[in-house]
Amino acid sequence: MQQRRKTTMRVLQDMKRTSTRIAALGVYDAPMAAIADEIGFELFVIGNSGPMSLFGYKNAVQVASEDLRFMTLAVSRVTRYAMVVSTMPYMSYAISREEGVRTAARLVSEAGAECVQCHGTRDSVDNIRAIVRAGVPVLAHLGLQSVRKTEQSGYGVRGKRAEEAFSIVQDALALADAGVFAFTMELVPVQVTRYLRERLDVPVLSLGSGPFADGIYQVSADVVGFSVFRRPNSSAQFCDGNAVARQGIESFIEAARARHYPQANVGAHMSPQDAERLGSLSPRT
Repeated sequence: MQQRRKTTMRVLQDMKRTSTRIAALGVYDAPMAAIADEIGFELFVIGNSGPMSLFGYKNAVQVASEDLRFMTLAVSRVTRYAMVVSTMPYMSYAISREEGVRTAARLVSEAGAECVQCHGTRDSVDNIRAIVRAGVPVLAHLGLQSVRKTEQSGYGVRGKRAEEAFSIVQDALALADAGVFAFTMELVPVQVTRYLRERLDVPVLSLGSGPFADGIYQVSADVVGFSVFRRPNSSAQFCDGNAVARQGIESFIEAARARHYPQANVGAHMSPQDAERLGSLSPRT
């Protein structure tokens, strides 16, 4: 059995070089992180979909820095092998280089992240470059960017037209020049993902963007079917977590109301002597 090793930048580069598929998972809590880390993933990404699926946010721009920090803390505390990537919240690096570096440094030093994810473009490349130069590795997220829902007219596929695809490629080349260590391509045509994989020296991950990538990235809530929102058509579901949870909760309430649970022999019991003494100590009414 091959010995597990901690994911590093060199490991990711070696996997790209040898065409070994990288596996990335969006995780947001300690139990899921512990299970997934034992199974074996290279990257854990704490993204905006975490607070949205577990806290009920309807829009990624509502997700606060503290939400991502708390989730990153939960994941980093139990992770031994995967690289922990925490997403930079809305507007945290668009205002200034200083604000971006400060936010990224806090996610690393206080929350246990090893790197950060930025939904960047050519317009934010200088601020992202500052984060990289400050010593915090950056995973760039292109294509569908949840914090740009209004600007992008919803959550549809990005880059189906040649001009839009070319703009995504330009963003990727600019961000690669800024020093990002990998890319997540979300909901872009397979041709764009394949082109960037072949063109770029760093790993390219596919999130609903086809099989022609160095790695595949999925959100754990979609994979196990456990979310308050409908699963995107681009995501695969491998079990129905909502149904399992519902079955367990229904079984509990039925057993409790029918007085089948808990059984009489469940729980701590006093000795007969102490029970009798308690009766003598209780005040009389």
